[in-house]
Amino acid sequence: MNTIISRIKFAYTYIVNSIGFHTTLISVFFFAFALLMLYLEAHGLSNRVLDDLPFMIITNHETARLILSSITTGIISLTVFSFTMVMLVLNQAAANFTPRVIPGLISYKSNQRVLGLYLGTLIYTLVIMVNVRAEYYSITLPGFSVFLAMCFTIVCLGFFVYFIHSISQAIQIESILDSIYAVTQKKLKEEIKRDKGPGIPNVFAQTANWQTLQSPKTGYLQSLDEGAVLEICCEYDVVLYFEQPLGTFLLEGTPFARVSRRLENMEEFTENFFGHVSFYREERPSVNYIFGFKHITESAVKALSPGINDPGTALKAIEYLSALFALRMQLTDEKVLYDSKGAARIAFQHETFEDLSAMCLSPIRLYGKGDATIVLRLLYLVRSLLYKVPAYPHLKPVLYKDAALVLHDAGEAICNPGDRRKINLKVQELNETRVLEKELPLLQVE
Repeated sequence: MNTIISRIKFAYTYIVNSIGFHTTLISVFFFAFALLMLYLEAHGLSNRVLDDLPFMIITNHETARLILSSITTGIISLTVFSFTMVMLVLNQAAANFTPRVIPGLISYKSNQRVLGLYLGTLIYTLVIMVNVRAEYYSITLPGFSVFLAMCFTIVCLGFFVYFIHSISQAIQIESILDSIYAVTQKKLKEEIKRDKGPGIPNVFAQTANWQTLQSPKTGYLQSLDEGAVLEICCEYDVVLYFEQPLGTFLLEGTPFARVSRRLENMEEFTENFFGHVSFYREERPSVNYIFGFKHITESAVKALSPGINDPGTALKAIEYLSALFALRMQLTDEKVLYDSKGAARIAFQHETFEDLSAMCLSPIRLYGKGDATIVLRLLYLVRSLLYKVPAYPHLKPVLYKDAALVLHDAGEAICNPGDRRKINLKVQELNETRVLEKELPLLQVE
């Protein structure tokens, strides 16, 4: 039963983040509403409204058919045009930024609701149109329902203007970076809240002789139902250690985790365990905050490429990375899950702060080493983190190393003496903070 619940959770996550989730819900609502209106029309709704509000009732059958037919044609054209715009925006985002931002753009709830309104109005209109009767039918014309179809069409036109504005805003790099930052920040705060402090419990001190678990399929180990897996570990009285971080690409048959002891019913344990593990390809920051760092970094690197040549976007990406790094400093480099009794049951091989900074800053440093503005912004990132590092002294060598690597690459790529002097001024500011254990070297100026 727990396996089924976990599968439902994974499927729910996938469905909710798809472009058709809210669209489908709204369309189903309009279909049900159309059936309700027909039921009320059969019980004389239009006749009752006609006495009080005659201007709201369509009484001519030919006029009603013409109106509904025009609405159907117009909404179909509007829907096709809107979907075409969405596809063009996604294609442009993949070309100018990074393909990894596409899942985030697709999951924008506002666009889904607008498209759902279009489809819902179309479905409502079709249902009402096939029930428009000629004069010789005993059931009266659903005049009030036709009037509502006209109202829904006017609302669709208003939301079309909103859709144009929304889609034009969504494609802007500021909006994309801000949305990635917001999701990553939220996920990081959740991880910080659950963090139990530094250090790995002694139970994970010797894992070399533990029983290995092999990957059942090829794909990305994205997430697991932590509550269900903790229950399994308690049931079998074992401890799990993941040798690969969540989000790692695994090949079928390769070891990725270890269990503290060999079980007689190992196959049963393995089957139950893998029923709560999710493998899929999309990299969503809402699942793993590491993906948010990767997406922002890839956007910066793409902006620095000769084909795009947009250093302004790279500067904004570095600013968002500096804010996320400041938040990441609060999170320890170990991730351990505890059961209800406080016993350590699951530990993860986790990306350290040093690994994360190398993953993000190395490509930006490589592609932007010849641009003095990029180098200065990277040094400004280090300076911003130095204000917070006294609370985390173990990160001082990491920040010194990052700054030294930036200066090393800049010293080889930047020859202009004016730019080198500006960089030296920033280095002097870093040294004057007296936070680093030793001073950073200055660039030589001829």
